[in-house]
Amino acid sequence: MKKELLDLLKKAKPVFGPIHREAVNLSWILEIHSSSLQTGFYVFQSLEQTHFLPMVDGALWGNLPEYFEMLSFYKSTKNFLIHNFQLPISPDFPLHRGEPVWVNLESLSFNIKEFFKKLEHFATTGFVEVEDRVKREKGYIFLQNGLIVDARIKQQRGEEALKQIINSLSENVCMINLYQLEDITLGFLLSDSKVVSVSWNLEDAQDFCQELSRRHMGLPTLLVSVSMQDYGYRVFMDGYVIYQASFDEKADVFEVYLVNQIKQFDILNPYDYIEEGSKIKILKSDDRSTIIYFCPACWSVISEKDKLCPNCGYDLTDFHNMPYEYKLLMGLEHPVVEMRINVIHTVGMKDLISALPQLEHMANKESNPMLLMAIVDALGRMSHPEAIELLRKLSNHTYPVIRSRARYMLDKKFTHKT
Repeated sequence: MKKELLDLLKKAKPVFGPIHREAVNLSWILEIHSSSLQTGFYVFQSLEQTHFLPMVDGALWGNLPEYFEMLSFYKSTKNFLIHNFQLPISPDFPLHRGEPVWVNLESLSFNIKEFFKKLEHFATTGFVEVEDRVKREKGYIFLQNGLIVDARIKQQRGEEALKQIINSLSENVCMINLYQLEDITLGFLLSDSKVVSVSWNLEDAQDFCQELSRRHMGLPTLLVSVSMQDYGYRVFMDGYVIYQASFDEKADVFEVYLVNQIKQFDILNPYDYIEEGSKIKILKSDDRSTIIYFCPACWSVISEKDKLCPNCGYDLTDFHNMPYEYKLLMGLEHPVVEMRINVIHTVGMKDLISALPQLEHMANKESNPMLLMAIVDALGRMSHPEAIELLRKLSNHTYPVIRSRARYMLDKKFTHKT
């Protein structure tokens, strides 16, 4: 399994890292990913070995390594992790997620009834994914032409699940995404079905799926391609492919689902469970304020009064209690370039050695010449040998202005020493 994952990582891009262990607070990163219900896996790298650690819906499966030098995090589908890491849990709904459909909640004044009316107006077929950041659980509301036909959360389905999800929307900080599916895909996924086979070979999985569909005349079988990032579908009826969407023939693993009974959809009425005037707990910043506040964990815009980030659930009081030097390290990832430049300047003035790995990472990936110039100037003020080494690297930068400035800083340093 380890070799296959290493091969996949050559083509995949991490959503976090690689970053040096001295430039990150591991416990903080784990807490952020846990509160935002992330699914994926960590890669801990050192010269001696590479250690993988899966996370499913914010829960770690395994133990942290005692030592590592670089850390990365890759998002993944749940079923990919189950099969590759042999996790003793059942496969998830193979829900294909394209780009989410955008719903402007501010235009609805965050009113829950208006939200569901907007879904009807869109006449969307697909599902709403609701992440409750307080309870740390995910719920799904399934739609056909804008009408709710099913809901699921944990082991609950139908009305009980819908009531619980609506309760989360009105009481807790939630993340909401709306995804589209085709009618036929929705019908198969919500029908009475179970995984009957898992294969690492497409030809074997397809042969079995065809044979199974011939044996169960009149009922479809579903072949799901499970890759690191997504799911794809190929549906067989009486031995023939009748539908295909997003199917990946080079996927990592293939699941065969037998549909025992096609679901007959019942319409669920959400308005029976919504109190008048209930608001969705997704907050926005104060429009009257001239200052824009950002969450230091996910950098979404927040209100000055927020104690929890409404986007990722981060406890903002933890940030206020952090040492000033660590706040500076976090500020190096600020989304506003001018703020990053100010932080880089302060890092140089304070001669903050713990910022050097992150400055090097920025110097390697950034293309903004003003930001790169700020890094050079900060390094010129710092006293550590690592800063001089990074200046030497920047003295060979592709931008002439950066090369020139780095060489000037090096000459100034060594002239001053003599």
